[in-house]
Amino acid sequence: MLAILSLAILFFVSTAGAAPAPAIDMSGNQVEAGVWYYMLPIQKSTYRGFFSGAQYNTTCPIYINEAPKRFPGLAAKLWPVDGGSTVRLSTDLNVELYEANQCPEKPIWTLAPRDEKTGLRFVRYGGVIGSPGLGTLNNWFRVEKDGEYYKLVFCPTSVCNTCKDVVCGDLGIYTGGYNRWLVMGGQQFSIRFKKFRPLKKKKKIPQ
Repeated sequence: MLAILSLAILFFVSTAGAAPAPAIDMSGNQVEAGVWYYMLPIQKSTYRGFFSGAQYNTTCPIYINEAPKRFPGLAAKLWPVDGGSTVRLSTDLNVELYEANQCPEKPIWTLAPRDEKTGLRFVRYGGVIGSPGLGTLNNWFRVEKDGEYYKLVFCPTSVCNTCKDVVCGDLGIYTGGYNRWLVMGGQQFSIRFKKFRPLKKKKKIPQ
């Protein structure tokens, strides 16, 4: 009886301190923090990446939308709040896109205030990396398992111990005009991670 009790205690201690499972990319490897990946939404077996574009005829800030079909979009780096080297499920993180633009906002995702026209909260540029707390609450997202794929979630409950009434939700797609914007809520989608590999320069053949 004592041996069984000891094993139960050991199992509880080991599982209680276990790290969340890592996200896995399309090559079967763990998704690395601070490394460029394409986040490819999957809809009817069509791969689309995330792009950026202005909204409501404004130039800045830049909002996130879905790229045209078969275009991988912009690569992204994920920065976990715990500073770990691996992107893990249910862990708050910042999302940085690979883009230089003329706007003052950095290409780091943040969840904008509720839009008056649609009642939705859009994802746009303007976040910062790190500094968890009340002031950066809208900058944190999560990767969660969604069947055999993954989904993106806004639920920053671990970055601010004093924050109350945090409203969580999956990120989805809202179709407005000719664009498909990234919002909290909207049409559900799943994603996969594909590691970004820059094109190799062709060697010049000596004349």
